[in-house]
Amino acid sequence: MAPKGAYSEELTRAYDRRHFGGRSGQYILQRDLQAVQSLLGYVDGLILDIPCGTGAYLVPLVEHGHDVVAADASPPMLRVAGQNAVDAPRVLCDVHHLPFRDGAFNASVTLRLFSHIPKHALLPMLQELKRAVRSRGILVFDTFRWTPRRWPLFRRFLEQSFIHVLAHDEVERLICRAGLEKVGARHLYLFSPLWQRKLPFWLLRSLTAFEQLLPPRWLLRTFWACTRDPASDDR
Repeated sequence: MAPKGAYSEELTRAYDRRHFGGRSGQYILQRDLQAVQSLLGYVDGLILDIPCGTGAYLVPLVEHGHDVVAADASPPMLRVAGQNAVDAPRVLCDVHHLPFRDGAFNASVTLRLFSHIPKHALLPMLQELKRAVRSRGILVFDTFRWTPRRWPLFRRFLEQSFIHVLAHDEVERLICRAGLEKVGARHLYLFSPLWQRKLPFWLLRSLTAFEQLLPPRWLLRTFWACTRDPASDDR
């Protein structure tokens, strides 16, 4: 049985269209991937992609030459990822209980998940990811600093729209408490990428150029990279 919160068959079929459909959606996907790749740098070894979802990030990582294990708690998501015909093992598992040995991976990529996890559950989840990544390995994840989906109007009419937000200082404290050290961050999107996807492509490109002039505190999504804090490994 898939853990609570895993994507159903119906939601899986709509996922790529909802997030990355059209030319604007593909542009947003490329922005995400550029942020991830810049934070990963050159990783010589195995990467854990969890949750891999439909393979939107998995396929480019493999095509970029990375060795990747695709993991997800949703059987429909894993089936769709497998249909993308990339050479990556697939594992059905929960991010809170990874069926991998300690230090099995050189890096992990965890996207579009932290915003769905209550704050009290983030620390053990991050520690479990840390356990599966070798010393000096890189953990990449993203968080939302704010979102209109927290507004009461959305909560009234769109029950599944609620997501959890974290201020930058909250994320940095979380990284420290997990025994990790921040090594990089990329800040994107003035407002929800789900809404930006619906913009005409020319307008989206103009908005992207404008965003690059803004301070990070104005942008709502941050991609983080961290590694094991050497001091915590010695304790």
